[in-house]
Amino acid sequence: MLVISFIMAIIAIIISLLAYRRAGGARELKKTVDSLTSTMESLKDRAGGSLKEQVEHLTSLTESLKEKATDAIDRVEKAVSGKSEEKAAEEKVAEQKPSKPKRPRPKRK
Repeated sequence: MLVISFIMAIIAIIISLLAYRRAGGARELKKTVDSLTSTMESLKDRAGGSLKEQVEHLTSLTESLKEKATDAIDRVEKAVSGKSEEKAAEEKVAEQKPSKPKRPRPKRK
C-alpha cells in the first residue's frame, strides 16, 4: 500500500510540472511581474506631483491648527485660573530666578 501511495505522489508531481510548463512557467510569471512593476511605476509618476502638494498643504494646515489650539488652551487656562497676564509674567520671572538655599536653623532649648 505504501508503494502505491508513493507512485501516485510521483505521478501527481510529474503532472503538476507539465501543467506549469504548459501554462508558461517561469517566463510567464516574470512577464506578469514586469508588467505590474511598470504599471505601478507609471501610476507613481502620475500621482507623485499632486500627492506631494496635498501632503505639504495638509502639513501646513496641521501646523497652523496646532498653534491655534495651543493659543486657545493657554487662554482658557488663564481664564479658569483667574490670573492676569501680569501675574503670569511675574511667575515666569520668579521661576527663572534661582532660589537661595535655606540654611538650617540651630535648635533652641
